[in-house]
Amino acid sequence: MIEVFPINKESEQLFKEVSRRIFRLQNGRSLDSMERIGADTRGQIGASYLSLKNLAGQYRSDLKLAQLLWGTKKREEQIVACFLFPVQELITEKITQLISFSYNFEIAEYFGTLVLAQREDVEQLVNEYLHSDTPFLQAAALTAIGRSRIIRKANSPFTDSYIRNVDRNKFTDTHVQKIYERINIFLKDEKK
Repeated sequence: MIEVFPINKESEQLFKEVSRRIFRLQNGRSLDSMERIGADTRGQIGASYLSLKNLAGQYRSDLKLAQLLWGTKKREEQIVACFLFPVQELITEKITQLISFSYNFEIAEYFGTLVLAQREDVEQLVNEYLHSDTPFLQAAALTAIGRSRIIRKANSPFTDSYIRNVDRNKFTDTHVQKIYERINIFLKDEKK
């Protein structure tokens, strides 16, 4: 269950403002296009990732606002929340809870990329989540690995050897298996 906390008038007003601005980004054509290819669009307004990123960039990191947005359990609000979480302030238990309440795999992946990969303790969290039985946690961990390798390049704790040693049998969900295949495809061939 997500934590309930009292909010002040300022946080409430900011939440309402951001929610209205997200709603104005709705794109019916985008939804129609997604539906034609079979995507589940329930609860979505069709706002693009780039539009949501630009919107989030107009606000400072704010834990209460991000939690309020996350708590709506709506795709667009959770994407904006990923940009607004004060990454280093989040405790492990809160991160685990948030990822578990992701709207879908897309959101769990954004959380892995935008939050987990930015943390100083990314390796510890990734190790924990890869060994969990929760597909959203596994998805976030795998995308954090991919993003960490892009950001930190040779300084990433997630070497080719690390990825090869990940127990892929732990991934029972097909979506998680596909994420693993995506990061695995870029590994250098082992020298014989």
